[in-house]
Amino acid sequence: MSVYRVIDKLEAEVKGGTWLPFGARIVGRDQILDLIEKLRSSLPEEVSTAKAVTKEKDRLLAQAKEDAEHIRAEATDQKSRALSESEIVRQAQTKSDAIIADAEKRARDVRRGADEYAEQILGGLDATLTKTHAEVQKGRQTLASGRQSMGNGTTRESVRQS
Repeated sequence: MSVYRVIDKLEAEVKGGTWLPFGARIVGRDQILDLIEKLRSSLPEEVSTAKAVTKEKDRLLAQAKEDAEHIRAEATDQKSRALSESEIVRQAQTKSDAIIADAEKRARDVRRGADEYAEQILGGLDATLTKTHAEVQKGRQTLASGRQSMGNGTTRESVRQS
């Protein structure tokens, strides 16, 4: 017997029952239970399979929700770690920039000190060379005037005697 046929018989049994006041009906208990049993046995195997599939679907959905929550928690943790690592990198970059700036300042100071020292040394050397040059010039003049006086026939002795 098909499911629809059993349902039709069940409907007919309810409609054929005895009327009571306030719209209630009396139906044969045994007849209704017999029709329900026939209905159960008439249900195709797919209904049982559908129940099992629905149960499995519910289990899979619960597992998927649990997995999704686990993935979300892990992603949040990774995000926190990435932000923390990003902060560490930013702090390291800031420290690195400060070290480089300090090193460049020290290098400028050392260069300035070396330039000042070189200026002092070169100034002293210039003064010494100027003095030495003046003495060389004076010596050359002395030699030149000594040659001139010798060329005039005067000797040193005659110059001394006078």
